[in-house]
Amino acid sequence: MIVKLMNSDKPNKRYKVLTKDNKTYDFGLKNGNTYIDHFDDIKRDNYIKRHYALKKERPFIENLIPSASLYSLYLLWGPYTNINKNIEHLNNILKKHNK
Repeated sequence: MIVKLMNSDKPNKRYKVLTKDNKTYDFGLKNGNTYIDHFDDIKRDNYIKRHYALKKERPFIENLIPSASLYSLYLLWGPYTNINKNIEHLNNILKKHNK
């Protein structure tokens, strides 16, 4: 579960999340243009298809394993154009998954 979202300290990353278990994950390209920036459904669908096709990313996404891949897909390319709504959405999914 995500407790806090902040700007990343890493020069090439955009955000960092702090999770309930006190771990942090940096994700998103610093100057990247994502669904929360452009609201383009076609670009969003293409991003999801590309990342689901990557063998190293897919297991993190499908199994809801905390990772840059999971947070990028759900927070930057999630169903909402608002990152806070995407955080709430992912936290609800994680709550159901961890029961």
